[in-house]
Amino acid sequence: MRRRRYQKGSLQERRHGKKRVWVVQYYDAEGHHRYHTLGRMADLTKSQAEQSQAAFMRTMNGGDDPEPGRTRPVLVTEFVNQVYLPFQRGKWKGSTAETSEQRIRTHIIHDLGNQQMEVFTPRTLQAFLEERAPTSSFSLVDHLRWDLSSIFEMAVAERVIPANPATRLYTPSAAKKGACPTMSATDVEMALNAVELREKVILHLAIFSGLRPGEILALQRRNVAADGSSVGIEQRVYRGDLDAPKNGKTRVVAIPPRAAAMLVDWLEAAVDIEPKAWVFASENRETPLWRDNLLRRHVRPALEKVGLGWVDFKVMRRTNASLGHGANVDPKVSADQRGHGIGVSLDVYTSSSMGQKAIAAKKLEDSVLGRTVVRMPKRKAS
Repeated sequence: MRRRRYQKGSLQERRHGKKRVWVVQYYDAEGHHRYHTLGRMADLTKSQAEQSQAAFMRTMNGGDDPEPGRTRPVLVTEFVNQVYLPFQRGKWKGSTAETSEQRIRTHIIHDLGNQQMEVFTPRTLQAFLEERAPTSSFSLVDHLRWDLSSIFEMAVAERVIPANPATRLYTPSAAKKGACPTMSATDVEMALNAVELREKVILHLAIFSGLRPGEILALQRRNVAADGSSVGIEQRVYRGDLDAPKNGKTRVVAIPPRAAAMLVDWLEAAVDIEPKAWVFASENRETPLWRDNLLRRHVRPALEKVGLGWVDFKVMRRTNASLGHGANVDPKVSADQRGHGIGVSLDVYTSSSMGQKAIAAKKLEDSVLGRTVVRMPKRKAS
C-alpha cells in the first residue's frame, strides 16, 4: 500500500442554519471528501480556528508534518478500509463478515484508527487488549486478539511494516468467561414435549443430529432421504441469503429413527412434493423460515412456559456434543455429524457433567489403588 501525503486541510467559512461556523475540508482514509466543524465564528477568531485546524489535521495525519510534501506512514484506518477488509470479504461468509466488520470498526478502527501502523509494539497492542478485558467477554477480547494478528500479518505481506507486532499477543485472564449452559436429558424431553410438530422436528435435528439452524432451514425435499434416515447438507441460509455450508464442505448427516419418522410425517403433511420445496418454508412457501423469527415467535415462548427460556440453537449444539460425549459416542463421528474438526468438538462444544467427572475420578483411583474402599477410622471423642 502506498504511503499518503500529509494533508493541511482547507479552512473555510460555512453557514449552518442561522449560525456561521469554521470548517476544515480534508480527505478521509477512503479518499472521500469530508469536512469537520471546528466551531462557531462568533466563538473563534480566524487564528484560533487555524490552530484548531492544525490540531485536527495532526490526528488525521497520524502525527506532525515535518516537511511540506512529505509522504507519511499509513494509518490503521486506511489500511483496514482500503486493503484488509476488501481482501477478507472475498473469503468471509455473510454472517462472518457482518460480525467481524462491526467488531473491527467498533473497537480497532474507533480506538486505534488514527495511529500509524508502524508505531505499534507487542506491549502497546497487549495494553489495548488488557484495557478491554475487565468489561468485555472473553470471546470478544479473543476475537480482537485474532483480528489484530491478522491485520498486522497482512500489513507485513503488503510491505507496510517490516514485522508483525501481534504474533505474541494473548487473551488477558481478566476477560470474562460467560457460562456455556447445556441441556440435560430431562431438559431435552421437556423441550420436545413443549413445542408443536414443526418445531419438534427442528429441535430433533438440532439436538440429536447436531445440525446448525442455517443448515436445517436451508433443507429442501430433495436433500432428505426417502425414509428420513439422512439429509444432505449442500447449503445454508443466513438472514434470507443462501450460501455454501460453513467451511465450504457438503456432508451427509445421519438422522436417528424417531427423528426420521417425525421428519417423514412432516414432509407428507406440510411440504410440497416438488424436489426444491423448502422443508421448513415461510408463510409464502417461496422462501425458508428465518432463524430469529422461528426462535422468537415459536420456540422460545413455548420453552419459557417450562422454564427453558434460556435455550437457543447454540445451547442445542453444545447439548448434542455434551450428551453424545456422555453416551460414549465416538468423538470423531460426533464431530463429523456437526461438520467441524474434532478439536473444536472437544474444546468448544463438549462439557462434562459432574457425574462423568466422578466416574472418571473413581476409575483412576481404582486403577491405582484397587477397588477396595479404605475408610479412615473415626476419632474418639476426648
